[in-house]
Amino acid sequence: DFLEYYGRQMLRIKNGQPVESRPGEYNRYDYIPLGIGIVISPWNFPFAIMAGTTVAALVTGNTVLLKPASTTPVVAYKFIEVLEQAGLPAGAVNFVPGSGAEVGDYLVDHPKTRFISFTGSRDVGLRINQRASVLNDGQIWIKRVIAEMGGKDTIVVDKEADLELAAQSIVKSAFGFSGQKCSACSRAVIVEDVYDTVVNRVIELTNTLTVGDPTDFNNFMATVIDQAAFNKVTEYIEIGKGEGRLVAGGTADDSVGYFVQPTVFADVEPSARVMKEEIFGPVVAITKAKDFDQAIDIANDTEYGLTGAVITNNRMNQEKAREDFHVGNLYFNRGCTGAIVGYQPFGGFNMSGTDSKAGGPDYLQLHMQAKTTSEML
Repeated sequence: DFLEYYGRQMLRIKNGQPVESRPGEYNRYDYIPLGIGIVISPWNFPFAIMAGTTVAALVTGNTVLLKPASTTPVVAYKFIEVLEQAGLPAGAVNFVPGSGAEVGDYLVDHPKTRFISFTGSRDVGLRINQRASVLNDGQIWIKRVIAEMGGKDTIVVDKEADLELAAQSIVKSAFGFSGQKCSACSRAVIVEDVYDTVVNRVIELTNTLTVGDPTDFNNFMATVIDQAAFNKVTEYIEIGKGEGRLVAGGTADDSVGYFVQPTVFADVEPSARVMKEEIFGPVVAITKAKDFDQAIDIANDTEYGLTGAVITNNRMNQEKAREDFHVGNLYFNRGCTGAIVGYQPFGGFNMSGTDSKAGGPDYLQLHMQAKTTSEML
């Protein structure tokens, strides 16, 4: 999807954009490449995001230094093999595996690299942005940073809503991919009139989920990525036990794999850590709002602004959320994950990144610079 979309987008904008010309004058507005780009891709979508960000930089005429996440280098290498088989010239895309702290810092700091396309955590994204702002010896440009970082994504449930849809949306959005999506539902805000009904149904649905070997398609959920993630998620589960009522899950086992049971905390205060901080695992916190307005206020009370969803049958409340719910991707009457290339361009506000809108109509321009030429006739 990414390759098809970006290829067709480039055909659409390859001749630039129309500008006005006066009598005796011919003006053009063209796009040219930025130069050498660094693509730092994440482990949680090791093929899609890696391929999409690489091709966006490539199709706009840049050369690419691809540094995949250190936990998922093999998929990226296989992609490089496919590009070579397709006839891509040597050196157009360069495979540079290694740790972010060593390879990543070197590439970001190098005076000949022009832009950084990063997908990953808030802290690493901020660090890249800071390092990219430093002028290195021999550097003659301001480096551009395209960043898609984290999220603390909320599903809001109105009192006028399909409550079964609400519960299903929370569970699927929270626990798909073991919650390891920047778009995952990690908190739900439910209006008090329907709070108990929705929470009870979320508990029932969560308890039916099967956790185990991902090659067995009967299992809904598998492991988290590694020991570090397992440790982080289980630490947050312990924090959550002191901040809310544990109503599902709460256990973990790393004896044969990094398995964490899908975990639900209810009756959590909006200011709690599990309501504020990105966990990146199968943990969802639920809080109660007195009305829809307060629910939106709670949903916005975060430094992130990536995805959100509102389950409501009230058109006025839906339109209020469309204006006031401050996220880059807002969904109505569905879950908050699963953006499709070309349909729901993806990217967030605030600490969720630069709102780069991957898979959208203005994404490619981030990898280019515009040049105006004016000819007197």
